[in-house]
Amino acid sequence: MNLANLEKYDLVRFLAVPLALLAQTSIVPAVSIFGVQPSLLLVVFVLFAFRTGALAGIWMGFLCGTVLDTYSSGTAGAFALAMTVVGFGVGQMHEKKVHVGYSLRVGVLGLAVLVHDMIWHLASRHGLSHLPLFLLRVSVPGALYSMLLGAILFAIRPPRTHVRNW
Repeated sequence: MNLANLEKYDLVRFLAVPLALLAQTSIVPAVSIFGVQPSLLLVVFVLFAFRTGALAGIWMGFLCGTVLDTYSSGTAGAFALAMTVVGFGVGQMHEKKVHVGYSLRVGVLGLAVLVHDMIWHLASRHGLSHLPLFLLRVSVPGALYSMLLGAILFAIRPPRTHVRNW
């Protein structure tokens, strides 16, 4: 991201992720279903990484992960590591380089939630033996709920790229 060429859309994109972080902690608990909450932060963050690329995804992931680590009682750096890895992975599918269709975007979001939760669980030293149960009880329902929320958001903000004729 070149600071000299910041446009209005770049500023909105940059502020969307911290605003989603605030909404994740204040609004999302009210819409939980049987204790399952969507990860609004990851939905907006994945959209951000698709739009801006790997480098911006890494930095934004590190920034948001550090803020999450500040307020969590778990292992310091677990959220920062998980968000940074997800930002890099999704950012590799930058929409100026790769055309990712609607259904694939929703699938990548679900995978990003699972990868994030798996990295966080392992980095928080909860143990490899508890990982399958954690993924089944917490991550998969949360990923499905996040995919539903992401499908709505991705329909509102479609990609700006066109299919390339190679």
